[in-house]
Amino acid sequence: RSRRSAAVYADVETDITRSFKTQAAVRYEKFDDFGSSLNGKLAASLKASDALLLRGSASTGFRAPSLQQIYFSSTITDFISGVPVDVVIAPNGGTVANAAGIPKLKEEKSKNFTLGMTFAPTSNIAATADLYLIDIKDRIVLSGRFDADNYPALGSILAGLGVGQAQFFVNSVNTRTKGLDLTLSHKTNLGAAKLTSFLAANFGKTEVTGINPPAALAGFEDVLLSERERLFLEQGAPRRKATLGFDLTTGALETGLKIIHFGPQTLGTFTGTADGEPNAQYKPKTSADLSLTYSFDKNTKITIGGNNIFNVKPTEQNANETDNGFK
Repeated sequence: RSRRSAAVYADVETDITRSFKTQAAVRYEKFDDFGSSLNGKLAASLKASDALLLRGSASTGFRAPSLQQIYFSSTITDFISGVPVDVVIAPNGGTVANAAGIPKLKEEKSKNFTLGMTFAPTSNIAATADLYLIDIKDRIVLSGRFDADNYPALGSILAGLGVGQAQFFVNSVNTRTKGLDLTLSHKTNLGAAKLTSFLAANFGKTEVTGINPPAALAGFEDVLLSERERLFLEQGAPRRKATLGFDLTTGALETGLKIIHFGPQTLGTFTGTADGEPNAQYKPKTSADLSLTYSFDKNTKITIGGNNIFNVKPTEQNANETDNGFK
């Protein structure tokens, strides 16, 4: 399968005053296989003082359905209670998807807002803080398995097509992501050595704000987006992460240390809480990376180091409930 797209983009930046700048941008893109999209952006920055810069933006965006989401198909034979069942991921626009009333995939649309600041009171200290809010409408998800047990009317249609269970890619989920990015850096001299330290932290949260099934699947939202898939969307990444780093340079020798903290996560299991299997709880963990670099000259250097030098591992889980079969 292939796709062709063409786009035009215009961007205008204006200095209203020496300290106040604005930006406006617009982009139009047309795809030969699904349609077109028009998006824009407005942004501004204000230099409140020599040390403080304020900034903000508002924009819209889109993501075209991928070729895989439109055309991918597969059939596997799964044994359920010892009985072989053909499970089909049905391509969009194919016989099974059309019989199930699955509409043609369209683009995901987003609205994005940011508000931030940078603060550099001295040449050795700098800090940034950025708030963001991202609303995505009509996210494309892979549905759960539909069959005669959870959707009898559709199950009879699938049986007539020789399919035991079927899954579909559908525009059906709205999400909201909000968060805060923080950075802090500092430089200082320690005798003949130079020490650079930095802290970077992110606090973010994604929530499913709505499930909008096509008319043919109305009332079956729990199958369309299972608890396991919802948790992948909401907690596929930790809701907090922080990195504390130090870089010490003495002559030709440079030592780097990074301490990385990952927050907790809650992910779903294959069995699901409805069958008595609790969700997987991953505890917060902190790891460290260390490196030593020696510079022979300005063009040649060698680095020796290790990642996760204390061998920190994620919380062990039931191997039968994980994607890769490991604890």
